[in-house]
Amino acid sequence: MQKYNIVIYGLTEAALVCADSAHKAYPDKNIALIFPENDKKFISLLSENLASNSNGQVKVLYKKITAREANNLILDDNEIISFDKLVIATGSSPIRPNIQGIDKEGVFLIDKDFQNLNRIKKFALKCEKIVVFGGGYFGVELTDELLREGKSVTIIERSNRLLPSSFDSEISLSAQNIIESQGGVVILNNKIREVIGSDRIEAVKLRSEETISCDFLMISSGSRPNVEVAEKLKIVFDYDRGILIDDYFRTSDKNIFAIGDCAAKFDFFRGDLCSFLMQSLKLQEADLVGSNLYSVIYNRGKLSSYLTHQKRLLGRIKNRENNDEKSYLPLRSLQT
Repeated sequence: MQKYNIVIYGLTEAALVCADSAHKAYPDKNIALIFPENDKKFISLLSENLASNSNGQVKVLYKKITAREANNLILDDNEIISFDKLVIATGSSPIRPNIQGIDKEGVFLIDKDFQNLNRIKKFALKCEKIVVFGGGYFGVELTDELLREGKSVTIIERSNRLLPSSFDSEISLSAQNIIESQGGVVILNNKIREVIGSDRIEAVKLRSEETISCDFLMISSGSRPNVEVAEKLKIVFDYDRGILIDDYFRTSDKNIFAIGDCAAKFDFFRGDLCSFLMQSLKLQEADLVGSNLYSVIYNRGKLSSYLTHQKRLLGRIKNRENNDEKSYLPLRSLQT
């Protein structure tokens, strides 16, 4: 049985950044970077380069985790490896709506992978009649870019306005006016029921029975966290929101961390789980966690001391309510 100090699982940019950060912070630790598949060549090449320049401290494996027993991971080839710290960075996948004929050629699901997004845009530029299903930020942005390239574009949104979860109704109306001023067609309160065509898309049929001719369909219905491995690891997760973590990105097992799109985030204002994935934060999370895998207790001690000190200051201020002297405290201490 091979033992690794740090195991990082997931074929994502976050996994790669976390491995690089961990190697820099802990050069004496041996690290296993495990990829469940090998369909992202760029990440694989960068990972192999990291491994080749690590003096043997970083190893790349192309395997899947099938089960876990304590700190031992069972892989799909029945190999067993042990870990001190495990980081899950499996990312997210585009939501696949229930549309008949969705597997036909010319139909693409939009996710948050920018390399994949650019590849799909290149295909779209070779077509003439394009339908975008999903009036969120990505859908509106793609529609605008394709219209500027002279393409015929129809955008379909299930709710009563564009950008329903991103902006208020005033900005939504402005976005609709911009699209229509460029010759685009906006269809609201409707959705695609069927993709028509033999092998390749020729048209789409809507819930309203309207048929729209097209040779390219882009579906932007959001993303869902990849949490399948969480069940195998026996840690707490939510299918729609992600793997539950604390302030230090630790899961229900304190030696297992989750970062990026697969990890659930809390809404600061509502105190509940976020209903969207914070794409812009995942690499910062990966870098932070990778360099602090063995220092969580130390950091927690500093935070505890800091809060105790701030509470004492707050108590002094309350005892001097009639004093004109002004004192200022960080917002965190006032919320404690």
